[in-house]
Amino acid sequence: MSELDITATGTTVDKPFPHLVFAEDTLLTRAEADQLTATFPHWSALTSSTRTQGSDKSYSMNTLLLHDRGRWLVRLEQLPDCWSNLLSGLVESSYRDWLVSRLCGTHDRVELEVRLSEYPRGGWMSRHTDRPDKVFSQNIYLCPEWQPTWGGELRLYHHETAAHPQATYRPGAGTSVAFMRSDRSWHEVAAVSDTAAAPRRALLLHGYRSTM
Repeated sequence: MSELDITATGTTVDKPFPHLVFAEDTLLTRAEADQLTATFPHWSALTSSTRTQGSDKSYSMNTLLLHDRGRWLVRLEQLPDCWSNLLSGLVESSYRDWLVSRLCGTHDRVELEVRLSEYPRGGWMSRHTDRPDKVFSQNIYLCPEWQPTWGGELRLYHHETAAHPQATYRPGAGTSVAFMRSDRSWHEVAAVSDTAAAPRRALLLHGYRSTM
């Protein structure tokens, strides 16, 4: 059974903006991360998304929205046990509240969005901050044996036009980065190299301000 360990101790990093970093074998065991990776939905189940410049961000990736603020968009009973257990546990447990408390120091109620992302070779996301109604974002990577030359790292910046990132995180097997949304939480996903042996895959958790 796969489930996130809400007792896990993440490392708090202050620059360029406060964020939490979870190493391998903390939120998920390596065995759980490997099992989730091995049963990740086939690319044809995901929707190819491309947005060009002219909006708040540009990107090229594949996504699958699983749960959107109280509504399931997939049938859990049709998923492998490791996925159905993890997803139902995420939505039904106090994990989101624990994460808001860790990131924001508050106990505000949030509504959860859960989606899968897959960046194939050449996939990327441009530098941006998230929309104002978002409270937090968390990336849980499912990329065992990811190599530095494959690109796809998460880059965090202190400013929209900063020449270099102040923090960079390579995808891993169950590793994770979570941060609170702010007007200065600039971040991007570097392009995945043509030499990458696998897509850059992640489970994404987004918390939005509750409207109730």
